[in-house]
Amino acid sequence: MKSYLLKRFISSLIVLISVITISFFITRIVPGDPISLWVGDHPSAKQIEIAKRELGLDKPLANQFFSYLISLSKGDLGLSIRTKQPVSFELKRRFAATLELVSLSIIFSTIIGYPLGLFAGIYKRKKFDKIVSFISYLGLSFPVFWSGMILQIIFFSYLDLLPLQGRLSLELENYERITGLILLDSILYFNWELFVDAFRHLLLPCVALVFSIFGIIVRTSRTALINTMSEPYFETYTSYGFSKGDIVYRTAYKNTLIPTITIIGLSYGLLLGGTFLVESIFNWPGIGQFCVLSILTNDYPSVVGVTLLYAISYTFINFIIDILYVLIDKRIEL
Repeated sequence: MKSYLLKRFISSLIVLISVITISFFITRIVPGDPISLWVGDHPSAKQIEIAKRELGLDKPLANQFFSYLISLSKGDLGLSIRTKQPVSFELKRRFAATLELVSLSIIFSTIIGYPLGLFAGIYKRKKFDKIVSFISYLGLSFPVFWSGMILQIIFFSYLDLLPLQGRLSLELENYERITGLILLDSILYFNWELFVDAFRHLLLPCVALVFSIFGIIVRTSRTALINTMSEPYFETYTSYGFSKGDIVYRTAYKNTLIPTITIIGLSYGLLLGGTFLVESIFNWPGIGQFCVLSILTNDYPSVVGVTLLYAISYTFINFIIDILYVLIDKRIEL
């Protein structure tokens, strides 16, 4: 177990170092002038020289990289050229919004998708299976920005049931934050008005994300169960008079856990780094929106910081998945 986890940790560390190196040098190579963003319009030669010195762009590229690594080891991600604030501060106040949205979406997608996939597998080629497969394909086919706008039109414009955008109503935005996860903070404060308002704002972007990813969970769990049902042991149980549902409930579902957990983990990591469309549509103040603005304005420190945060999140999720593999199937560590 220890050697297995050590190998996974080392491989994750190599991935992070590679991401830092690649993202740093690519942001320096791509066209763009961050100096103009820092000093404003029509700067003098003296102002440009001072700005280069302040940003460390007057040094050779190799020196800039080693200086960045030293700062990174101290937890310093540099200053955002666009906002003039520390990148770590910008990421900290935005990551909670993305984490809350993505986590809730993954939870709902799993709760809905996994059981539907199992039942679709049990009733393969029956009417229920066809309906579930159609809905899952429909969710995978529609672009998330399209479904998000349709939800806004229906539930805000026509029915006036849910808010259009944002995380909270204006009168509640100044509440004292503990974790930055509003639903969790509202529970800790026993503030149910805050909880209901935050949940109402979360609902539409969450449904848009759930509709786009639950289909792949359905397809994965369904396929895994169908493969399991073709195994000899399953047929043996059937010959003894057990129903398919009873066999799945008692033992067969375990064989679907590893592929399903894998796809859930991959979806979680991808969503953390790919919510900019949903965040733009619903004006959600998360990492995705910040990343897009940073790229458009050649804000190098922010781009590298966001990339590093995504890489850390993704490798951490995969590390947790590797641990779950061992807990589910002891043969994996051999």
